Amino acid sequence: LCSNSTQEVMDLALVAHLATLNSRVPFMHFFDGYRTSAGVQKVELIDYDDIAKLVPRDKIQTNLRDLALTPEAPIARGTGQRPDIFFQATVAAHPFYEATPQIVKDAMKTVGDLTGRYYDLFQYSGDPNAERIIIQMGSGCQTTEQTVNAMVARGEKVGLVKVHLFRPWSAKDFLKVVPDSAKKICVLDRTREDGALASPLHLDVSVSFSDAQDLRSIVGGQYGLASKEYTPMEVEAVFENLNQKEP
Repeated sequence: LCSNSTQEVMDLALVAHLATLNSRVPFMHFFDGYRTSAGVQKVELIDYDDIAKLVPRDKIQTNLRDLALTPEAPIARGTGQRPDIFFQATVAAHPFYEATPQIVKDAMKTVGDLTGRYYDLFQYSGDPNAERIIIQMGSGCQTTEQTVNAMVARGEKVGLVKVHLFRPWSAKDFLKVVPDSAKKICVLDRTREDGALASPLHLDVSVSFSDAQDLRSIVGGQYGLASKEYTPMEVEAVFENLNQKEP
């Protein structure tokens, strides 16, 4: 679960806790080091008393404490297993992950009803009929969104898809937010994997469109490695590149 700003760190931390209690799936809530974790911004805190009202106490008991190791109910776990048994156990966990995206959406709505700040697994901003879009997650989304708003104001058909739930990836929810008019797409990762066909987010996006037999022009790029500056000028350069016949 990825937060793009300091305020989102506050809000999505609660979403992550609610989602893991209801799904029995462990969550890693992450955000950009230095850019977000060391940022000095004012945030609207969620009162602990309000948080307490949202916590499913019954799930703490059934999905956490009842499954924890305790000498009062001894059980053997983590012993050596044959490869075939381990494989079967791993596959048996798939239904929990398949149900997780909807559980996260429900948790986001619950927190949104409390705070007035609503989130989704994937959020789109920009021209509803955008022809060129950027797909991204992390603190760079703030720079991209501000630039997109400025470009839309001067009549350009551009947009941004912000990713919040990276794993488990929900292709169905992702494709719903991408405008049908967007035929040229750039996926920006804040990582680089030398030797790989593409970076992680780029691969997920490409496979989602491929599985849906939706063939669009999709290119990838990297930004902000080691907190290198990411500016509006660079965002505009990405959109300018998408204007080319072969981006």
